[in-house]
Amino acid sequence: MVDICSFWGKAQPIDPGQGPDWHPLPFHSLDVAAVGGAILELDRSLCDRLSTLMGVNSDLAVPIICYLLAIHDIGKFAKKFQAKAPCHFPKCFNTDPMDVATSYDHGNGGLRLFDVCEEAFQLPQGTGWRAWRPLIAAVAGHHGSPPSGDRGAGIVSLYPDFGKVGIDAALKFLDLAHELFGVPTRMPAISAASARRASFALAGLAVLADWLGSNQEWFGYRVPNNDLEEYWRSAWQRARKAINKAGVIPADKAAWVDFDDLIGASEVKPTPMQRWVQELDLPECPAMFLIEDETGSGKTEAAVMLAHRLMGNGAADGVYVALPTMATANAMFDRLARTYRRLFGDRAEPSIALAHGARGMHEGFRDAVLRGGRVEAGYSGESGSTDESETTASAACSAWIADDRRRTFLADVGVGTIDQALLSILPTRHQSLRLVGLMRRVLVLDEIHAYDAFMQSEIERLIEFQAGLGGSVILLSATLPESIRCRLSTAFKKGVGKDTPDGVTSSSYPLATICTREGVVCTSIAGNVDRARRLPVRFLRSVDEAYGEVVAAANAGQAVLYLRNTVDDALDAYRELTNRGLATQLFHARFALADRLEIERRVLETFGKRSTDKQRRHDDGRGKVLVATQVVEQSLDLDFDAMVTDLAPIDLLIQRVGRLWRHNRDRGTGDPELLVVGPEPAAQAVDNWFSELFPRAAFVYKNHALLWLTAKILEDRGAIESPAELRALVEAVYGDDAPDNIPAGLDSSYWDDFARSNAERSVAAHNTLEFDAGYVRDGGVWDLDHKTPTRINDEEHVTLRLARVIDGRVEPWTQELASDERWRAWRLSEVTIAARRIGSEAVPLEHAQAAREAKAEWTRFEDDRILVVLEQDPPGEPERWVGQAAAPGSDPDIVSVRYDRCGGLEVVADGPADSNVPAIVAG
Repeated sequence: MVDICSFWGKAQPIDPGQGPDWHPLPFHSLDVAAVGGAILELDRSLCDRLSTLMGVNSDLAVPIICYLLAIHDIGKFAKKFQAKAPCHFPKCFNTDPMDVATSYDHGNGGLRLFDVCEEAFQLPQGTGWRAWRPLIAAVAGHHGSPPSGDRGAGIVSLYPDFGKVGIDAALKFLDLAHELFGVPTRMPAISAASARRASFALAGLAVLADWLGSNQEWFGYRVPNNDLEEYWRSAWQRARKAINKAGVIPADKAAWVDFDDLIGASEVKPTPMQRWVQELDLPECPAMFLIEDETGSGKTEAAVMLAHRLMGNGAADGVYVALPTMATANAMFDRLARTYRRLFGDRAEPSIALAHGARGMHEGFRDAVLRGGRVEAGYSGESGSTDESETTASAACSAWIADDRRRTFLADVGVGTIDQALLSILPTRHQSLRLVGLMRRVLVLDEIHAYDAFMQSEIERLIEFQAGLGGSVILLSATLPESIRCRLSTAFKKGVGKDTPDGVTSSSYPLATICTREGVVCTSIAGNVDRARRLPVRFLRSVDEAYGEVVAAANAGQAVLYLRNTVDDALDAYRELTNRGLATQLFHARFALADRLEIERRVLETFGKRSTDKQRRHDDGRGKVLVATQVVEQSLDLDFDAMVTDLAPIDLLIQRVGRLWRHNRDRGTGDPELLVVGPEPAAQAVDNWFSELFPRAAFVYKNHALLWLTAKILEDRGAIESPAELRALVEAVYGDDAPDNIPAGLDSSYWDDFARSNAERSVAAHNTLEFDAGYVRDGGVWDLDHKTPTRINDEEHVTLRLARVIDGRVEPWTQELASDERWRAWRLSEVTIAARRIGSEAVPLEHAQAAREAKAEWTRFEDDRILVVLEQDPPGEPERWVGQAAAPGSDPDIVSVRYDRCGGLEVVADGPADSNVPAIVAG
């Protein structure tokens, strides 16, 4: 009789020689089941959500889920897996492990076992193979992606991988697990549709349970014995302690909190939209709330109040806020950090995490997982292997948690870029863990208008998933075209199982829209009379005119923003204004992350809501100037006395003017005026109408017809009147009648972009997962998340890691962190640039060994980063640094990389100053 406890499940003790050096496979399987069961016991909302998705009550759902989690590693009974640790190879195989091939994915092996002999899994009566397969795939795919399986050639086809002994052991464990968990064979059948929908959530729970159940801090290795019932009782006790230490159970929610207390500003009177949110009768089912109101009107505070009410209503356990850029995410984090505590009970210890910071994650979980798995190699012994099956659960967990962008999905309150949320609906490793985080929270998407057709399509799929998993969504926008509003509503309705569009719309503004399975309701909201204004718009026809206006405004003591559409244009403006004697700040995306965060902090300090006249002016009385790109366009609470901007589409201009005279303060000047640099919108405009003035920006905003329509409507009206005319301005550019007003010379630009947008939507639909298909492998590469694009671009980008030489060592550019946070220091030293500029590393030969030692600290998930070693130029000059890299190509040239904290990163094509410096070029 085969002894199943002679099969190993874990074999990398953290303290070799201090106890057992391997952990029996049945024990590990029960560890994971115990973690999952304890989570469901303590997190009733998650338990209820999974039960609802499966279509059974919780009394049935819990034993079924525990059973499924217990068989997550059923594929490890295979002889090919057991041979990965030859010294623990079970003797019952009667063969030499060195003669057994070890190229084998145990997740795929487990699904193949189900595909070949499903009767051994003892499915509930009436629930067939096709219905259960996504649920088996969900637990077998606990390494982050669904296995493929094979329905084919019968049990004999498993012999090369499992061997007959392995199959017998697996079947025996299935019998014992079925009996141990008391899974009823007579119960209402789980429908195929319910199983597919539940599979995404179950997959995320399986990943989390496997990570926690693999952590030796909480589940130490045990000597094998065959009393699985006794072991199960002890595993359950350890699991309860583990999940409490890990901080994965949601914090207790607060009871009703008044608006003043929630936002921490008792002197502020709620706006009409905020009052509507406070008084709204909440629907009892999942809902999508779309809030359209002008920039600076308090939409964020309204969303926080609505999230609080939804949490109190039992619809969610926390909040995740997704924004367009890192800068906007930082600003939102700072706002929520001051108020989030009020969303939870007095004795609760809620966690808050920023997508690229190190603040607020539950320390017990973070510390334990980082200790538990950073040194583990794959069982093949190849620590650099990219095979997901070779990555231990502890190592995968460590890498995932160490990346701040991912940690947000395990916090009670998370703030991050939209890209991190979109990875939950793309075929990326561990996307299911993101989904489990999002489905338990109110998903808030800010600046919902700020995306191209590709990302809009992805966002629609994200909303469909959130709705289908029983979650609620809050969408915020100041300038949303009606066509996009309709698509977002349709996506939510599809997620809750109703594909028929309602056709309900409204041209009112401000506007609140609620979408549920029952229908769509639009409510007109009164505008905030205190913020109503008519802002004159004046056009400038050249960049030289813009420079003159900026200098004049600064000399008059005004705080000035000059907003450019490209980084290179911003650099040109920064240099020109500096040469004209203005002490100018520069803010764009091409800074190392640490420097970008510091610049962002200074910008908010100088030009933010609480900035003083002293902060906004120099000692000589001249106003301070900021030259920036689109990083300041959204969600940053900035306030300028004067603004000059390059021409951009109308919705983006409306966003930009929200930073002009944003708050009440003594300006010491006349009335505000928006200055727009752009060509005259002549009726005979031709195809180079925009590119002649803005050759670089012509590739950023490719639909020049939209730019012409924007310029035309603004010149005709001469002002932006808000909030009364905002809807009309947006629809004049994006509405159904807009194409009739375009000059013939720009027709091709419009229709080419129309075709491109449709193509992008089609590509996005193809790239994203299908909710109704379930957690199964159906195309897609299921790559690492940092290699999976969420945006479509004409050119690829690469991530550089900047380093400096200190005492002969290659160190991260960022030096302000403790030695035990070097992984984060490397993250904060990253900057992104177009792949056509840099293709690979070119480390000077004298630093090659030090560079290799530095990169040894990186995880295998970071291998695609390009190291750039910087040295002071000239020596002793603290702000100027130079390094080198290799241009793309099979025989690349060496290019010079220059960096300073004021201007950011530049690549000089003519190579380093000393082109004879030997270098090690990485291909």
